[in-house]
Amino acid sequence: MALAPSRKESLLALGLAAALAVPALLAAGRVLERMGVDRPFDVAVVPKSAQLRLLSPALQLSVADLYWLLTVQYIGEPQRGQRGFEKLYPLVDLITDLDPRHGYAYQTGGIVLSAQLRLEESDAILEKGMEPGRPDWWTYPFYLAFNDYFYRGDYASAARWAEIAARTPGASTHIAHLAMALEVKRGDPAEAVRFLDALLAGATDESTVEALTQQRKLALLQLHFATLDRAVAAYRERHGRPPPRLDALVTDGLLPSLPQDPFGGAFSIDAAGTVTSTGKSGYRLKPAEKGRLQLLRREAAPPPTPAPSPPPGPGRAP
Repeated sequence: MALAPSRKESLLALGLAAALAVPALLAAGRVLERMGVDRPFDVAVVPKSAQLRLLSPALQLSVADLYWLLTVQYIGEPQRGQRGFEKLYPLVDLITDLDPRHGYAYQTGGIVLSAQLRLEESDAILEKGMEPGRPDWWTYPFYLAFNDYFYRGDYASAARWAEIAARTPGASTHIAHLAMALEVKRGDPAEAVRFLDALLAGATDESTVEALTQQRKLALLQLHFATLDRAVAAYRERHGRPPPRLDALVTDGLLPSLPQDPFGGAFSIDAAGTVTSTGKSGYRLKPAEKGRLQLLRREAAPPPTPAPSPPPGPGRAP
């Protein structure tokens, strides 16, 4: 007996959905397998979301979850510093196309991309999370403010994003205070630490807390560099030369004590009076010039491994 047209169409759609899902299922099956020879655990292909639009909404969510597990492994690969993060934005973009309410994908993706200095991609995924119908999380505009403030030195733009964050439901009152502070403070490293303290206060998942903690250590390192630089300048003004050792700043009464490197390293000073630290291979941020990031030296420092977000429910935006 011939099938009714609607039944034929259903079977055709089911077969097409299964065919389109195969690449995602195969990718998930290789989550623990290293891909490539000279680029450990790279992702061979990230499909376009348009290729998966014919799947049912439920199946699209399942595929998004599979790719989220793949993304977690991609971020957590021990040799990720060698491989790079070129596929992270396409992966998170795909996941959030298939599951626009996947709140942690925007947040974790934005934070990790920022930590890797992929600022344009970080901005793009965070701004995508602010589009209509997506999670209304104040952390998205606030982290955009952090990108502009800490990395670019664009204080006016940072203030605008912070104001948006302050008006977003769930943001605490001290977010508004930080937004106002940005209007009058220019380049104060202590403000960057307060930025991250505010983000940590609102973080609820372990992966975000770990990523923000690493960012806070970096901001605190810059704060200590600024403190030491001011003391070195005062010593030079007083003696006509830089101090031979950093502890001379204490014995000269310019500092009560030397700051501790948040990464467990040791601060030192060279003959020219430049302060560096072994904790992050001397990672120092120069003052931003014309709104662009300037680096003295930076080691490839991978972010912490985020834990997979749970399925719809506690780990997914309502």
